[in-house]
This record gives sequence, structure tokens and C-alpha cells, in this order.
Amino acid sequence: MKDIWKIFKELVKSWPVMQRIARYNNDQTYRENYLGDFWHFADPLLQIGIMVLMFAIRNGGDKGNPHATGLAGYIAWIALGMVTYFFMQSAMRKSAKSIQSQVNILSRMKFSLSAIPMTEIITELRRYFVMLGIAFFAILFMNVKPSIYWLQFFYYFFAMMVFLYALSLVTSTITVLVPDFYNAYAAILRVGMWISGVIIPVDSPNFPLLLSNALKLNPLYYIIQGFRETLLENPIWFWHNITANLLFWGIVLILLTVGAHIHMRFRNRFMDFV
Repeated sequence: MKDIWKIFKELVKSWPVMQRIARYNNDQTYRENYLGDFWHFADPLLQIGIMVLMFAIRNGGDKGNPHATGLAGYIAWIALGMVTYFFMQSAMRKSAKSIQSQVNILSRMKFSLSAIPMTEIITELRRYFVMLGIAFFAILFMNVKPSIYWLQFFYYFFAMMVFLYALSLVTSTITVLVPDFYNAYAAILRVGMWISGVIIPVDSPNFPLLLSNALKLNPLYYIIQGFRETLLENPIWFWHNITANLLFWGIVLILLTVGAHIHMRFRNRFMDFV
């Protein structure tokens, strides 16, 4: 807990610098391109559009999905899931390699190394909010009316950010210590969409119960399903599922404890490993 508290204080202290670095990263990514920020959103938009076209038309009337009604409901359901997953996937991938790629530069500044992974996560937020805005428009266009349940969007957003940072502390440190780890981690992220309930509802009646229960342990499923239960049909308050909440925050606490410990133990030697 001592390591966690120290890292929390470093994050608060480094917050203004993290925001400036995130803005700089966004400005520099496509600076040399004529269309600039267009390319920042074109790739995820294209992938989401293709997935929606392929799966929504094929499965729009699938009665095995208890969360979506008809083609319009399925489009909103899959679009919200994919926007959330693409953000998390990109944030997890970049934050895992953040210390390894930036330690040489940032170690010369008065900047806490524990804040580097969070900087990468913040950098991805601009694209996420734009994509989320498009998903919101799709939801409203499909006759899903706003409700008081939408307020718990902020709970799931907070849960997502804490989870991403806790995981990034672990992965960014291991990537420095064991470079081969990143390749395996990136491969897992490429298949993560298929085991996180993004496209196929893992709680469908057609799904084997044992496999369904195992996949629900995935923290990504908790977050994606939470956003869907908040914004789409059949909304429920997050505290109604005590078991899922305990499992998710238990995993986050374990990741945060382990990540803080190994980060504090090895960060003075990061330069030796890079």
C-alpha cells in the first residue's frame, strides 16, 4: 500500500506535465500529413464500420443476443462495444511500451516514471471521445432515449481508467525487464475483441454456461458490458451485481499492488535494461 500511495502522489504532482505531453503527442503524430487529424480517426472508423456492416447485417435479428432488438439495436450494441474496446486496446498496447520507448528522454526531466504509462492513456482519450460522440449519435438516432442510468457512465469511465493504469504499471515494467513479453502481449490484444463480448454476447443462451462464466471474469467484459447496460436497453445500476463488482475491483487491486511494487523496485535500473 505504501508503494501505491507514493505512485498516486506522483500522478497528482505530474498531472499538468502529463496533459502537455499528451497534447504534444497528438499534435506530432500526423503533423507531416496533409489531412492531419483525419488519419487519427480514419483507421478505427473504418474497422468499426466494416465490423458493423459484416456482423450487424448478419446477426441483426439474432434472438441469441439478449441485449439488442433488431438490426438498429444490434448496430448500437456492437458500435458502443467496439469504440470502447479500440480505445482500451490502443491504450494497453502503447502504455505497455511507454517506459521502454521514452525512459531515455523523460529520465532527464523532472518527471516521475510512474506517470509515463498514464500519459499514453491520456493521449488516446481525444480519439476515444470523438468516437464515443459518434456512437452516442448512433444510439440517439436509433430511438434509445436518455435516462438517469446514463449518470453511471462516469463510474464505468473511472473504472476503465483505473484498470488501464493498474495494468499498464505491470506491463510497462515487465516489457522493460523482459522485451519478449510485449510481442506475446500484443498478440493477446489482437484476439481480445473475440473474448471480451465485443461482437458475440458471451451471456447468450446459446453459449456454453461454463465458458460464459469464465469469459465474464475478463475485466474488459465488465467495462464494455457496463457501458452497454448504462446506455442501451434494459439498463441496470452497477451495484446490483455485487459479485461482478467484487471480482473486477479485486483484479484491479491485485494489478495495482503488483504493478506498484515491481515498478518501485526496478525503476532505478530501467536505464540498465533499455
